[in-house]
Amino acid sequence: MMKPVRRKTTRKTRASKRPQRRGGNRRFITRAEARRRAERHVLKRMFKGATVRAGEDVRLGIYFRGGWTAKDVWVVYKNPEEISLKSSDMVLVSKRTGRVLYEGSAHDEG
Repeated sequence: MMKPVRRKTTRKTRASKRPQRRGGNRRFITRAEARRRAERHVLKRMFKGATVRAGEDVRLGIYFRGGWTAKDVWVVYKNPEEISLKSSDMVLVSKRTGRVLYEGSAHDEG
């Protein structure tokens, strides 16, 4: 009587979407993970509920570089980190391409 031949089966493993913990007692995160977490935290704080206005509705006190005008951009005002009398921070985003054209002061102190 012959013994049945067992075939080797291979299991396909899928990479998980979330990184797995390595080692049993490893409690620290990597430098790169710390940077990613800080970026997400700052972005959420700066842009959560941010005001977005059309460029033609806003008085822009910046020098236009390139072939765009105020009506070609969206103006996104960052949420201030502290309450003080200073110029607003803003980001200008092209309506056509979505590219960031300017990031900085709105020059609206006065």
